[in-house]
Amino acid sequence: MTTTVTPLYVEGQIGQEHYAFSIVYIQEIIKMHEITVLPGNKKNLRGVINLRGIIIPIYCLRSMLQIKPVMDTKHTRIMIVHLAGKTLGLVVDCVSRVIGFTEVKPVSEEFGQQGSIYLQAIGEIDGSFVGILDIGELFLQEVRGNE
Repeated sequence: MTTTVTPLYVEGQIGQEHYAFSIVYIQEIIKMHEITVLPGNKKNLRGVINLRGIIIPIYCLRSMLQIKPVMDTKHTRIMIVHLAGKTLGLVVDCVSRVIGFTEVKPVSEEFGQQGSIYLQAIGEIDGSFVGILDIGELFLQEVRGNE
């Protein structure tokens, strides 16, 4: 008997758009902390936080996706991700739920150069579509852009 494992994703929101992130990279999701701004911060780096004695750089997903900034709200969250041996934080407007999609479709050329870099696939659940973002590619582009 073969068992099919459905990959799980964390669904988050940036403005009115819903995005999903593979749960594989997400260590935890925390409420917004006070972020210490460092002099000479990189463009998308908001600053750092101290999480249980560990200094974690915090990046703004809105800025990375070139979406207009807004004030943080009571729903704003920081997703703590572990990627390539590094722990980083990613600010999102809201985290909704953990989901498994009924169908996942690869991104086609129609989404354009920039969209296809970050957009890994499109997931469908309950008749709605959610863009699945590639956290690894987001941060890889961030590192390349700051070299």
